[in-house]
Amino acid sequence: MPGPAVETLRRFGAVEDDQKYTRLVELFAADAVYYDPFFGPQRGRDAIRTFMGHMEEMVPSSGATFRDWHVEADRVVGWATWVMEVRTPDGPFDVPGQSLYRLNDEGLVTFVTDYLDPVAYRTLRGDAKRPDLVTATGLSAGDGNAAGPALDVVRRFWQIQDQGRYSELGELFTDDAVFTDVVYGRMEGHDAVVGYLQKMQAEMPARGIRFELADAAGDETVAWSQWWCHLPGGTVPGWTLHTLRGDRFTLDADYFDTVASRELARPI
Repeated sequence: MPGPAVETLRRFGAVEDDQKYTRLVELFAADAVYYDPFFGPQRGRDAIRTFMGHMEEMVPSSGATFRDWHVEADRVVGWATWVMEVRTPDGPFDVPGQSLYRLNDEGLVTFVTDYLDPVAYRTLRGDAKRPDLVTATGLSAGDGNAAGPALDVVRRFWQIQDQGRYSELGELFTDDAVFTDVVYGRMEGHDAVVGYLQKMQAEMPARGIRFELADAAGDETVAWSQWWCHLPGGTVPGWTLHTLRGDRFTLDADYFDTVASRELARPI
């Protein structure tokens, strides 16, 4: 039977479906932070209520609807994937997105940030205002309640990666693990994941790329992390969705600002 955190996040999806956003306010703790990639952080329930009232007017008029919600959550940590479908003169256009959540012990959301796929959004809107994928990074790093065993595995992953020992990361993945990278695609099974990690061990130093963990939250079987990708020409944000079985990852889905990274990266 789904726990209260799963039910809370599913209610987020149901509200997105009917676009009655003010119904979300009761799901937030009094001091919660909601981060929108276009309007920034809304701090506290009163500010969130005002913002959600604005969303009820703005979103339907923009022609956007949301679908394909998938939620993973434990007690105080969760994430969701979804698709924003926008009506255009040429027909519907899909912009995938993800949300990261922290909850308190009462099951109320204390932090949520929404991410939009930057390439899909730029294709849709051209030179219009880009979503801000930077400011959300590390915004909840001071919250300490989401420190379960899943977080220990995430931290172990980063300790190994920080030393450039990518091939050793394979020990942290199950035999049926799935690793998704927005550039290299989907790797299914332990051997495929290890092959990808060995490629990264050679390629990342050659490109002058390194990574830095900014924030992470983990419970029993669900975790997420936010990080920086340092490229020769600058730094871009990234984030990862995790699920675990025991002390190993079953899912690791990486996302980052691919629009900015293409402008900054140095080819091999």
